[in-house]
Amino acid sequence: MLKFLAIFVYCFLAVNADGTFYVLNSPDSLTFQRIPAVLPSEQVCDVINAAKGLDVSDTADFPGLVINDPFGLPQKAIIVDVIGLNDVPLSDDKVSYKLDGKSLCASLEDLKLLSTDSQSSCDIKISSSEQNLVDCVVKSNNEFVYAKIDVSDLVKDDADKKNVISLLVNELDTLQKKVASETSQSLLVVVVVHENEKDSSVSRKRRDALPGSKTNTYNLAAYYDQNYPVIFNIILWFMVALGLSLLAVCYAIADMDPGRDSIIYRMTSTRMKKDN
Repeated sequence: MLKFLAIFVYCFLAVNADGTFYVLNSPDSLTFQRIPAVLPSEQVCDVINAAKGLDVSDTADFPGLVINDPFGLPQKAIIVDVIGLNDVPLSDDKVSYKLDGKSLCASLEDLKLLSTDSQSSCDIKISSSEQNLVDCVVKSNNEFVYAKIDVSDLVKDDADKKNVISLLVNELDTLQKKVASETSQSLLVVVVVHENEKDSSVSRKRRDALPGSKTNTYNLAAYYDQNYPVIFNIILWFMVALGLSLLAVCYAIADMDPGRDSIIYRMTSTRMKKDN
């Protein structure tokens, strides 16, 4: 029963997913399982950090990633962020997970902040020949490469969407072939495809300040009863006296000689009778 319920929940989230997480390439030390799992968008940063052997948050719990060899983790991570689509028709051999939530941009920003020592980023324009995706990856020797591809302005109708998807698939296929020929270092290449969060119906709103009180204009502390100082002093000094008394009793017991200071040992001790 629980199995069918889990499959139903996965199918529901897949239909109403907020994006897709693709694994384009991963070393043998990592295994991304082909399971019907939904990846929360706020845990994308944790999954990539876990794949590189970095610290993750306490709430991270994604069963799709399995670390086979902790000593052979990828030396370089390439993140391709595709904005403007919900999914890309890649080949069936690519492991993919549906994304749930509107926190993907915030998670990627956290990932870039954690990798400030060795990172590079570039904006790719698939409609022009200024810089392609492979050039962005090859030119960078950093451990973390972030490539952003924003196609939200290019997708206006079905014909434009079909053309953009075709160009994007060609870019990703070229990148995969280039990565497959790289044998000098292990690479982790993931592609996250999601809609533009600015155009989403779910947006982050600022928190309004609490309205001020009309009876307490200057935000003063609460007024206590006039007997409060008396009660406070009684309790305070009683606890001080009790603590000093306990300390004195403990010191006296520790320094006591049972044979000389205790009446109990005197009354119970037997004396030998002497014959005169």
